[in-house]
Amino acid sequence: MIAVDIIDRMAVLAAIPPFDRLSGRELLLVAEQVRPRTLKPGALLFEAGQPADMLHVVADGWAMAGQERAPGLFDVPSLLFSLPVAQDYRAGPKGMQSLCLARPHLFTIARECPEFIVGLLDMQALQR
Repeated sequence: MIAVDIIDRMAVLAAIPPFDRLSGRELLLVAEQVRPRTLKPGALLFEAGQPADMLHVVADGWAMAGQERAPGLFDVPSLLFSLPVAQDYRAGPKGMQSLCLARPHLFTIARECPEFIVGLLDMQALQR
């Protein structure tokens, strides 16, 4: 039997691109790997000059990239290619709830769900 919290995570993920491209089995795989985090206003997510170590899937609230509001998934190139982030990322003024996927789990999911990585790269191309 699938736990209720996993089902809740699947519902959140299914509403957010590129997770909306995944099958039910693939969503379950991702939902089992993400961990919910509640961040206080201004909490540091990524420090400028350092590579991102996890994917934050914003479920409530938002993040700030410097002085600008960040998209719901942010700095994917840093995460995928170990590039340094250009600016600090912090939780927004009302805090943020996210589902976090650590880098090692991202690459496991990439092997199982290649469409997910294609979706991430497509999203980054649209944000430019």
